[in-house]
Formats: sequence, C-alpha cells, structure tokens
Amino acid sequence: MQDYDRFVALATLTPQAAAAQRRAVFFAAPRFAVIATSRGRALGASLREQTYTRYVLSDLSRWVEADYYLFLPGEGRLRPDALFRLAMAAGGGRELLYADEDALVRGRRCDPRFKPAFSPHTLLSYDYLGRGACVSRALLRAVGGWPGPDAARRYAFWLRAVPLAERIEHLPFMLFSLPPERPCADPSPLKAALGRDALVLPGPVSGTFLPRFGVKGEPLVSVIATDENGSDALKSTLLAVEQRMQLPRYELVVAAGRPLTPFLRALQGSGVTVLSRPDASPAALWNDGARAARGRFLLFLHGGCVPLSPDFGQRLTEWADLPDVGAVGPLILDSEDRILSLGTAVGLFGGLGSPGFGLSPRELHQACPTLLCPRDVSGLPPWALAIRRDRFLAAGGFDPSLGHLGYAEELCLRLRRRDLFSLCAPSVRFRLLALTPSAPDALNLRRCRDAFYPLLRQGDPFYNPNLSMTSPLPRPALPPRPALLRHAPDRWPPYFSVP
Repeated sequence: MQDYDRFVALATLTPQAAAAQRRAVFFAAPRFAVIATSRGRALGASLREQTYTRYVLSDLSRWVEADYYLFLPGEGRLRPDALFRLAMAAGGGRELLYADEDALVRGRRCDPRFKPAFSPHTLLSYDYLGRGACVSRALLRAVGGWPGPDAARRYAFWLRAVPLAERIEHLPFMLFSLPPERPCADPSPLKAALGRDALVLPGPVSGTFLPRFGVKGEPLVSVIATDENGSDALKSTLLAVEQRMQLPRYELVVAAGRPLTPFLRALQGSGVTVLSRPDASPAALWNDGARAARGRFLLFLHGGCVPLSPDFGQRLTEWADLPDVGAVGPLILDSEDRILSLGTAVGLFGGLGSPGFGLSPRELHQACPTLLCPRDVSGLPPWALAIRRDRFLAAGGFDPSLGHLGYAEELCLRLRRRDLFSLCAPSVRFRLLALTPSAPDALNLRRCRDAFYPLLRQGDPFYNPNLSMTSPLPRPALPPRPALLRHAPDRWPPYFSVP
C-alpha cells in the first residue's frame, strides 16, 4: 500500500509514550493469554517488549486461565503497546476486541489491513477479523474451544462467536504484524453458519464469498421513481426496470416534482401511480411515494438510474429482508462505467464521498478487491436504495429539511441508531445516465453539517479513521490518527459549498 512505510515510521511508539504506559494504573487489569498457534520465537520476544505485563504465553496443547485470549502464530509480533491498548478497551467489559494488522515479510511490514467497525454482513463476505483479535473467557467457553491454527477453522470460530457476543469493539491501531497466510477459500464455514440450504457463491477474489438468502413468498416490491432529470431519463429507468425485473410482483410509483406532463398523464392512464408535487424537495417526493406504495419493499430510483443486473430486485430485497439490515444500495456507475458510489464514507473528500470514486471496477478490483464485496457502510446515496417499507416508516422516512443534500445518508444514520445496518451490495450494478446536481441553500448546508458532524469529528466507523480522506483508494492517512477536528465545518470542500 502506498505510503505505508512512512505511516509505520510515524506511528511507532515513542520512548516517552512507552514509559507513560508502563506507569499507568488500571482499576481492573485484565490478564491476557497469548496462545501460539505455531512454532516461532518472534511472538515471545515481542511480548517481552510490551508496556502492559499481565499476560501469559502458552500454546494450543493446554488450557490456561485468563480474562482474554489471543491466538497468534509463533512468528507473529505484537506492537509494544498492543496489550496496553487491548487492556484499555477491555475495561468496558467487551467480549470481542480486534485491531488492525499487517504482514511481516522478511522483516518488512507490508500489506496492511485497516479494518472497519463491527460489521456482521462484511464478515459474511470474508474473514475481516483475521488473526488480530482476542476473545473473553466467557465468550470462548460459550463458543466451545480454541479457534484452531488454520484460516478455515478460525473463520468458522468467528462466525459462531459474533452472534454470541453483545459487546464488540474495534481498535483502529496497527497492533499486530503477522506472517502471510492464504485466506479461507472454503465456503463450508459460512454454509454451516447460515444453514444447510444456504447458497454461497464465490466472491470477487479468492477468500471472499457472496451469500444468497432468498425471500419467502412473493412479496410486492414498490419501485418509486422520480423525474428530476426529465421525461427521457424517467423513461430509461422505467424501461430498464420492466426489462430486467425478475420478481413476479412489483408496482411502479412515480413521484414528480413538477406539474403533470403528457408522458406522466399517459403513465397514469396505463395504471401507474403518479404523484405530482411541484417544487417539492427530493426527500419530500420520496416520502410521498412511500406513503402511496403498497409493497413490502420499497426501491427508490433516481430518474435516469437504470439497473444493469438482471436479478437486481431479488438481490436487493433478499439483503433488505435480513432482520438487522435497514437500507441496501448497489454499485452505481456513471455513463463511462466509472464508479459513482460504492456506499458513502462520511468525511471522504471532506464530505459524503465514496471509496473508488472515479475508478473503473476493474481498477478497483486490482487495487482493493474486498471493496467489491457486500459490506456494511455508514450511508448510501439516494440514486438507488432498497428498504423494507415498515422499517422506512418506523424510522420516520427521509428528512425533507435536508433538501437536495444528504437526506438518504441521514436516514442511514437514524437506521443505525435503531440497530439496523446499511449495506452496499456491489454485485448489483446500476448506471446513472444523467446527473444534474442542485445547489443546496445555506439552510440545507447547515442542517447537513449538523447531521454528520459527529462522524466528521470522530471518523466514519465503517471506514477506518487511519485511512486517508483524500484518496479514492484505501491509503494510510499521513500523519496517522489526525487531529480530532480534521474535518471542521469551516473547511468543507466544494461538495458542501454554495456556488
């Protein structure tokens, strides 16, 4: 990864910080058992450098009593502050703690893995937890035994442990340097976790998966489209939906922000529900369409956003039907097949940005293929969005006061506060044929800043805070862990500026 050597140099623990950590007093100091899953001397040597000393080193052959357990290869290394930071985080009674990790190749640190916050649906795509994680004694006993030394058994262990853990925390620090290993390419652990009849397809790269769930019965899907970009764009959207929709039951609802045109009247005459509300904001139009819709699922489509995947309806609704999923969005391309949206990362490019923006899917696949896996995100753009109707109404719908900016992402934040995740499913692809950005007014800007300011201060939990906020590809931030107010509202770039 570009600039990683410099990141490592800047993130190295200073002697002054190490001395301060050694003097620290813990109210309840947890004891760690570091279990070597293979032979090697490097692990023991790195433990002797730890600033936190309540640990014991053992192996898989015998049980040792401890509060937390780490399972690491004998040739792996812990950063000197690894146990200290884990002990600090364990004070809240967390059951599963995990931190970032990199690979150690011939003494050089490379291939960093900057992990997201707890992401159960990302875990269904690949083992993002990896080896840099520790579990509490209670959780280990609940799961029933060691995770094992190989990638497949460890992945199966995490899939069993995560549903049993109530408190999981990610530490955005590069605490582990481990020898390379081949990822788990066997879908058996995932099939066992999902059930015997689960269908698991290969993901974009070895070691990643694409689970399929299906939807019971034949629920009605309401496709709600707007005509902000004119009749031609709306025609393209409706035609593509009718050509590629494979679900047996769906209805069309058109929410128009202008008086009825001959085309809209013709749609009404053909049985399509058409709502006209001149000069209404996009969020208000979506809310009108949702109230008029009758389906169990709502699929919001921006006029001019056309589905490319023939089974888009099935794939989006099967994710949206999961009990802990709020909203689902696809991979959205522009007219030149460049990425417009792969889920929203709050703070990226100084506003509401998308990883991979401006790149082709092939370029992203070569640089960071795991971004093309289904994954949890903080927000989704309004161009294409699927959600269950009952969850949409229970959350209060879109906030019409946000006008043309941030209303879909703000709904995703409210869904998360209701313990519902927002998910990007890149295997479903749409193309936005026309994009006519509207300039938000000053009131819209202020309300949008207020809505997203907490994440702009703290960092997007699903986009590691140690990643650069100025690059479309995941690259380390320089310097590491920038100042708390790195995205202060008086320094927003043009995305949130009034022309």
